[in-house]
Amino acid sequence: MGLDRIILDLQDKVLKLSDEVEALQREVAELKNGKPVPVSTAAKPGKNINSKIRGSISKNELVGAVRRNLADKIPAEDILKGSRKEGSGIVITNGAGKLKISLRGSGFYGKDDVSSRMMYTGFSTISKKTIYDDNGQFAYDFFVFAVNHSDDAEQPDIDFFVFDQDEFKHLLDAKSPSGKNEMYYFYFGKTVDGHYIDDRERNQEIILDVDHDAWDKVVVAYDKL
Repeated sequence: MGLDRIILDLQDKVLKLSDEVEALQREVAELKNGKPVPVSTAAKPGKNINSKIRGSISKNELVGAVRRNLADKIPAEDILKGSRKEGSGIVITNGAGKLKISLRGSGFYGKDDVSSRMMYTGFSTISKKTIYDDNGQFAYDFFVFAVNHSDDAEQPDIDFFVFDQDEFKHLLDAKSPSGKNEMYYFYFGKTVDGHYIDDRERNQEIILDVDHDAWDKVVVAYDKL
């Protein structure tokens, strides 16, 4: 095993431990406030489709997966977990400049749960307020959605859908925001015949093959910083 791989594996372990600590801190805070610790919706049986989602994945695990995808092109130390001030997500920086990337993860529904024509489907949302800044411009350089379609918590299998601003605008043009919070909804997944799509808009099939794991566009932007 090379030194780079060892470093990445150690970083992944640190991120996972950080997630566990954060979860414990939340539970302790809830108990101190006299509130019951909620049970995950994904663990509850029932008719609600949310009870069928599998393979949920944490933000820190996603950051680790991004680092692995870019390991031979962008140094791991240049890929950082964004602060709340930076809109969360991740920040990729070389010291001279930075890229802000929205990163949202999802577990998955199997084809028996949603549609026989889909191998898996992930459910993601993002609000209009998150997408745009106060001046009406995109708040991020890239928008990345991840779907973990593995039931094995020790071996996630993550597909990424990577959009630059123009591509994301084109995707949003096919949708309308819903509700008071103006949310956009996405069903990212893979069809049984091998295509990657957004299956949310039932009146049209949005093919996203060119956006699947399309990290090269991020690397090009990084090299220009």
